[in-house]
Amino acid sequence: MRAQAFTSPLEVSIYVEGLRARPAFFVGLLLIVHAAMWTLVAWLANPTADPKLAVAAALGREWQFGYMNTPPLAPWLLELTFRAGGLLSVYALGPFTIALTGWLLYLLARRIAGDRHGAIAVFLMVGVHPVAFPVGSFDSDIVQMPLVALAVLSWWFAVIERNRFAWVVLGITCGLFAYAGVQGFFVLATLLVLTAATPAGRASLVENRDQIFAVSGLFLFTLLLTPRMIWLQHHDFAGVTQLLDIPGRNIARGEPVSMGITVILGHIGLLLLVGLASRYLAQDGDIAPVFMRPPLHPFGKLLATALALGPPILAVVFAVVLGLHFAASAAAPLVLYSGLLAIVLASDALRVHRQRMVAVAALTLMFLPPVLELATAFASPYFSAAGRTTNWPAQPAARYMTDVYRTRTGRPLEYVVGSEWQASAIALASRDRPHIFIDADPAQSPWASREKIETEGGIVIWNIRGADGAPPAALAQNLPPLVPESPLTLNWMRPGNLDFIRLGWAIVPPKQ
Repeated sequence: MRAQAFTSPLEVSIYVEGLRARPAFFVGLLLIVHAAMWTLVAWLANPTADPKLAVAAALGREWQFGYMNTPPLAPWLLELTFRAGGLLSVYALGPFTIALTGWLLYLLARRIAGDRHGAIAVFLMVGVHPVAFPVGSFDSDIVQMPLVALAVLSWWFAVIERNRFAWVVLGITCGLFAYAGVQGFFVLATLLVLTAATPAGRASLVENRDQIFAVSGLFLFTLLLTPRMIWLQHHDFAGVTQLLDIPGRNIARGEPVSMGITVILGHIGLLLLVGLASRYLAQDGDIAPVFMRPPLHPFGKLLATALALGPPILAVVFAVVLGLHFAASAAAPLVLYSGLLAIVLASDALRVHRQRMVAVAALTLMFLPPVLELATAFASPYFSAAGRTTNWPAQPAARYMTDVYRTRTGRPLEYVVGSEWQASAIALASRDRPHIFIDADPAQSPWASREKIETEGGIVIWNIRGADGAPPAALAQNLPPLVPESPLTLNWMRPGNLDFIRLGWAIVPPKQ
């Protein structure tokens, strides 16, 4: 076997040489390009906001401690973002949240394996499907990713580097888990086990000064957790995790074991990169740049293994016991450390065989999915009978209905009543940013009621199929008597082989 201690700069690609010279810069550049690219794709591909974005923004408008189908943190952040920067900033929120997560991962990985190997650990995550593919959305799965990364980094500072103030950050971050979803608690459980079962973890709690800050973190965790738990208890723990099953959008859900297999298959890209870079079947004359790392932190291998395997296994067991079904994207906060595990299991002298093939594969994994997303968005009106939900004409419908309502009543539009995602899409597109009243059901929209609709007024919308343009009985029975307007006939935002959309609607005038 031919040994190579080093390679000349002329023998390596610009990516390898740049990674050697400025790993932090390359990580930051990768994350920014990835986020900007997915933001642009979402902006071009989705003339109407993704249903999850529209619904979450409409719910966040109400500032509740909880909602029936989703935790509140993502809706709150979407509402703040929309107020600050409009729809483009809403599209950017998910991708740049993932970029923030990647940077937090790098800050931990560089402490365990050094700057260069830490950067490679982050680069490998481009091949993990639940993590690197935001598709312009922002939901409870994505919002938990930086929280998990910040919690783990804070734990490292507190337990390993003995930074006492990190206990406070850890307590606040873990307290926010309750407002984001349930996945973060599996990571918290893993960290608690590591703290109790390892000498380093126990030693961090021996000194009185450390105990004071740890107790302060526990107090802040409890302070944040309490109001959320009170709300959940009074609402039968509805919305403890995201269950947004939106008509017109296929959200694949499956049995926990099959979803676990799906997550494993989502690592094929990472395995491809590792396989290409390995010496397996490499030619003897292959130029293999070497990345030397400093000695691995003694606690690094145990931590990386526990974080990469512990939370997903706990989540699968939890789902099996309770019989819960989740989308594969729910695993995103649980598999953030797969790249770090691959790096700590590698040798101190990491040789990158087939360097140009690895670079091409990495760029393909990074750029091909958004290109396919964009192509699908433009092609679907010609090949799909229903079209994509993001092609639904929310803007023209909202503009027309808002203008007519204002002309008739002389007042801004206060409420939109209808199905969850259609009412939310129109509310987000309307210049008046009205509240939504989901299916005229106070149980789903406790901030609204028939009395408020009668007093403040609003519009009611429904789909028309066939010749009958009357509102659905289930909708009309919870509202004052409705006088339907002329049906609104609209084209899809992107033309294609799609039928017209016919919307029934009615105005509920406010009391003078």
